[in-house]
Amino acid sequence: MGRLLSNFADCICCGRGNRYQSADTWMNQPLNIFQPRSTATLEDLLEKSSRAREAVWQQLGSLEPLVLSHLVSPTLSGGPKWPALRQAFRLVRRPNGNVILASDGLSDPFDDITLGDGNVNGFGLEFYIETPGDEIAETIHEVKKSWQFQLLYTVSQLAAGHGGIRAIMDDMKLLSTEAEGVNEAIPEEHRKALVNAAGRVGALLGLQSTPEEPGMPQETVDTDDAGTGVPERIPDMPLTEVKLVNIKLLTLAELKLITDRGAEGRRRLSELFSGPDKLASSLHRASAV
Repeated sequence: MGRLLSNFADCICCGRGNRYQSADTWMNQPLNIFQPRSTATLEDLLEKSSRAREAVWQQLGSLEPLVLSHLVSPTLSGGPKWPALRQAFRLVRRPNGNVILASDGLSDPFDDITLGDGNVNGFGLEFYIETPGDEIAETIHEVKKSWQFQLLYTVSQLAAGHGGIRAIMDDMKLLSTEAEGVNEAIPEEHRKALVNAAGRVGALLGLQSTPEEPGMPQETVDTDDAGTGVPERIPDMPLTEVKLVNIKLLTLAELKLITDRGAEGRRRLSELFSGPDKLASSLHRASAV
């Protein structure tokens, strides 16, 4: 896992000189730069955080009642610790036919601070991936085997292990990574265009609906247009601000633009991705470069 985290830190920081040299540098930074605003009990804060996340997803479509989770938390077997130990994911079926998979717990308050005074909403973000409904299985059991879920899961675990991704995102706006453990879930006929020689797939993190409008207010969410309408932040979180971060699957040609040009390449891709499916990830879309 340490090798993965180092790769993640190196990849997302390409094009920024020596400012972000390693995951350890950021692991030593405060987990939160915002002022907490509650003295409620941990149980109350967890419930309020969960309700706030659910409210966002319910406005975007039909939220599956079943939560994608583990019988035993991966943390107990040596995996990264999420703020309240619980690691879960939600599935939303949108009216346009798209499906959203989202992490559910990276923004939980930390369970080692029993009172809200001094606590924060976890790592300050949740990740999501949006995909055409006909490219993902119907049953929860099969969804967990999909490349969409595997990519979401890998990025979420990397962020939890790193601990300071939110601060980097606030500064850089767009990040990128090469995710391991996803290639086997991608159909063989698509691997040539998506999987590199190291067996990794590229992803752009933080893409927004339009470059001029970095996020949309909750009240303007449009559930009829594919790939749009997800707000930039989750309203009504009990402690601190929480961002919703899009994960966009990249082709190898798009990933090369980033490895060659760093932050400039990420910005260029954000301009090239357009149309109603700008935020959606699909195996069948044409490469933007």
